Amino acid sequence: MNVTVVKRNGGIEDYDPEKIIRVVKAAGLNDEESQKLVSAVNTALEEKNRSQITSVQIRDIIIVEIQKINKEIADKFIWYEKIRDKNV
Repeated sequence: MNVTVVKRNGGIEDYDPEKIIRVVKAAGLNDEESQKLVSAVNTALEEKNRSQITSVQIRDIIIVEIQKINKEIADKFIWYEKIRDKNV
């Protein structure tokens, strides 16, 4: 999958699923849950069939998928993202 991500600051970088793993593990998902989440995100990106996506769109996909895996950790992730949005 060859997808570029448009960051909030306008920068562009290659999609890196390892970044998602780091973030969701920090939120509390274990290795298996993290891999399951990344697989779901990858599938969603493939279904969109686009070469470019925003980091906010990826975040929205993560929120949907993490809620399916662990609601408590999803709530923590959403809270963190709201705090982060206020500081950007």
